[in-house]
Amino acid sequence: MSIRKARFWRRIYLIFSLALGVTSPFVCWYLIPEFNPIIKPLSYFGVSELTAWYWNASLIVISFALYLNAKKSIPNYFGASSGKQILDFLLIISFLGLIITAIFPMDKTLIHRISATCFFLSYNLFIFYFGVLRSKKYIRKGMFSMIIGCCMLLSSLLLLPFPSYGVFEIVYFLFALLWNGKLFYKRIRTETTINP
Repeated sequence: MSIRKARFWRRIYLIFSLALGVTSPFVCWYLIPEFNPIIKPLSYFGVSELTAWYWNASLIVISFALYLNAKKSIPNYFGASSGKQILDFLLIISFLGLIITAIFPMDKTLIHRISATCFFLSYNLFIFYFGVLRSKKYIRKGMFSMIIGCCMLLSSLLLLPFPSYGVFEIVYFLFALLWNGKLFYKRIRTETTINP
């Protein structure tokens, strides 16, 4: 397969995955209209008989997309810098955390909680550190990732007023989708300019 075809199918996959990240909760919510994110976490979709297969499969597809989107962008921004190794490590931890979260749903309580916590913390730190490294050359461009990372961390404060993780998870994933959407768009523009 040529580089152009591989790039085309990778873009299709990433667009599909980003769209899936937006639509999956709504599809599951439609199938379970009594679901309330204030009372139940989104992980409930992974154990409900109606939505388990769809939700867990979606998480796996999305986890590969998050990994691929960031992995392809890191060399464009950082080359062979020393911080790149830390980014790679955090990205792998977050990727494995989300995969394990999908494979072991909420009813496998301890494994699910550990893997979900690994994902939330490592992915949050990955985005923030991505911004820190970017700001060494371009302060304004690096600030976007740092602000998103801070907002993702601050969204954990939503755990205080609400009895469930649901609202926090929704806000966290919205920030993650915003960051990934911008990263994906910028990489497409760069690839098109360099290799039309």
